[in-house]
Amino acid sequence: MQQPKGVKIISSVGIDIGTSTSHLIFSELVLKKDPTSRTEKYHVAERNIQYRGKIFFTPLTDKNEINLDELTHYLLKEYEKAGKDITEIDTGAVIITGESAKKENAEHIIEILAQETGKFVAASAGPNFESIISAHGSGAVKYSKNHSCKVIHTDVGGGTSNIAVINNGEITTTACINVGGRLFVFNEKDEIIKIEPAGEITLEYCKLNLNLGDTVTQQKKNKIAYELASALIEVITGQKVSLLSKKLMITAQLPLESFTGNPLWSFSGGVAEFIYSKDDKNYNDLGEQVGFRIKSNFKESKRRLVEVPEKIRATVIGASEYTLQVSGSTTFMSPDTREEILPIKNLPIVTPIIQRQFLAKEYVTDQITAALRRLDIIEGKEPIALAFHDPVRTVYEKLTIFSQGVVNALPNTIANDRPLILVFDTDIGNSVGNVLFRETRIRNGILSIDEIDLKEGDFIDIGEPIIGDRVFPVVVKSLIYG
Repeated sequence: MQQPKGVKIISSVGIDIGTSTSHLIFSELVLKKDPTSRTEKYHVAERNIQYRGKIFFTPLTDKNEINLDELTHYLLKEYEKAGKDITEIDTGAVIITGESAKKENAEHIIEILAQETGKFVAASAGPNFESIISAHGSGAVKYSKNHSCKVIHTDVGGGTSNIAVINNGEITTTACINVGGRLFVFNEKDEIIKIEPAGEITLEYCKLNLNLGDTVTQQKKNKIAYELASALIEVITGQKVSLLSKKLMITAQLPLESFTGNPLWSFSGGVAEFIYSKDDKNYNDLGEQVGFRIKSNFKESKRRLVEVPEKIRATVIGASEYTLQVSGSTTFMSPDTREEILPIKNLPIVTPIIQRQFLAKEYVTDQITAALRRLDIIEGKEPIALAFHDPVRTVYEKLTIFSQGVVNALPNTIANDRPLILVFDTDIGNSVGNVLFRETRIRNGILSIDEIDLKEGDFIDIGEPIIGDRVFPVVVKSLIYG
């Protein structure tokens, strides 16, 4: 079927590999031309979920690493059930979250899955980023915006709880604590078959001497779950935190202003299925008990609990709905760049402050050097992306001066044959890239993209072009500071 003029439809897959469960979704993304852009700038106008995959336990080896062969097998079966072929997928995200991101072979998993199951942009989620995408995917951000209220949202998974404070639809701060429903796993005889490090900390706090193979009574399970849930409740409600809460925190505590303004609370993640009474199945862990304790506490305290649409699938839906932006069409990609560097992930954003009226080669060099120093980045050691706010006009002489200043600031990057990644918020990517390639005579890979807004502290992933060789999918991962 022919697509309407000014509209592009692409297929996307999101894969979430969590501490306890993994699953995927397939979506259709509708890209429409941005009427405010002078170029062929597209934006994601609609995201339609076409297939929600089966939720399965994340397979692990005897060494407590992710079992890649078994995981790939499960995922490819889901492709088959959905009637999707790898070659049909235009873009997507592999999200490794929670305790799974700490597994020794997590990075290897990312690389292999990207090769085996399609073209991927995003690859992993740290605690702050996971808090953001689960808040979006759950529907908590939309609820906060629609009701003009503050919501403290928590995604309680198998190993971690990711927290986002949302005020009128804007995420203002995030936090993460090592509380989850699957820090302990039992067999059918109630013998312990797995204890995560955070579980060991909790046992010590509870003064319980339990080891692998020991049988656990229901009373002891309830005690452990009670302390885990209490630690989380302290953090998300602004109470005085216990020693256990302090030991389990992965990030800093939420700032005190998070609890002003009569906030509401919401939950997603696997444990949320028990909090909202959507599931009553025993998964041989503490998910049910942790959920029951949270539910009881909110009922007793009369705190205002709201229900969001997505629970266990919040992270993978958030990755699909929130993260993807699309570059403008006035981009430049030097020959062989695609084969050399794309897709590329987790590029730290460096934002030199360039004022056009002071434009000179030495000035551009100095500003880039200062920006690198500001972020403690050693030039040339790792790939970076330089992001600029309207730094130069499209006059050939000025573009040449700007390009020479960029090259002069990056001697080790050029000597080490690392790619030059430039991102602009205006439509000058192609102009800068062309001049940089022609006038400086460097032969590093050059990717110069535009009409993407970034700030210092962001990280980005860039995928292969989705419309010709001109329009690139970009995932922007923002750090939230409390």
